[in-house]
Amino acid sequence: MTTRELLISAWDWEPSVLIGCAALLIVYFSLVRSRTRAKSTTYAAGVIVLLLALVSPIDTLSDDYLFSMHMVQHLLLILVVSPLLILGIPRNTAEQIVGHGRIAQIEQYLSDPVIAWTGMALALALWHVPIFYNYALRNEDVHIAQHLMFLVTAVIFWWPVFHPVPELRLKTLPMVIYLFLATMFNSVLGIIITFAPLGWYPAYIHPNDEFGALSLIRKHWNISAAADLQLGGLLMWVPAGLIYFTIIVIAIIRWQSQGDSDAIAYNAKPYLLGDHNAT
Repeated sequence: MTTRELLISAWDWEPSVLIGCAALLIVYFSLVRSRTRAKSTTYAAGVIVLLLALVSPIDTLSDDYLFSMHMVQHLLLILVVSPLLILGIPRNTAEQIVGHGRIAQIEQYLSDPVIAWTGMALALALWHVPIFYNYALRNEDVHIAQHLMFLVTAVIFWWPVFHPVPELRLKTLPMVIYLFLATMFNSVLGIIITFAPLGWYPAYIHPNDEFGALSLIRKHWNISAAADLQLGGLLMWVPAGLIYFTIIVIAIIRWQSQGDSDAIAYNAKPYLLGDHNAT
């Protein structure tokens, strides 16, 4: 098998993924009435990346051959898909949906930085513990639950950073601390995985070579099982950290250029989204 043949044949058009992505688009375009092209494009881009992460050869390689590709898949869900979905939500839609009643109370609780940060950290840590990770690889329903947990906790994590109502986003200093701690957590987890023993994720040592791609990966791509594990850890350690760091730098530059006098104050949201007259 060649790389080209693998990229053409290793697509998995899983019905649940197709239905889920279609549902995300249908709900969005039925609820969001006054949307701009930029917002719609951003949201649609998030759904497209989600689809590609779960049906393209990324998914086949991550399930059957490469831990590092599984890391790429998870990082796409957490660092690309989730922010794009949030950034695609117009302000008025957010105010209408989560601005009143019980939904507003739930939103206010989940968007608390401590809750949002902790939820994402726990999901990452839990699903990279070998016993849980390996079980998810063997059980498709658990694997789906794993992806859903990553996606949901990531949306909650990014909500205080990219909130559709700009006034309710974290101010600059709290945001810097929030993302810096996430960078440190990712780095520690990435370092642990990078230097973990080879047997942590045994499915990738002797893969079930369903597509006949193992020879291609080992001989032509020159990726051994040990190198694969190290690469996966490095992906969490370095590129993910750079994404957080880039957002930190952009936030600081914007703060300096705008002269944000409230950069140190934490927006505790003492009011519901729909009640902007409250103090």
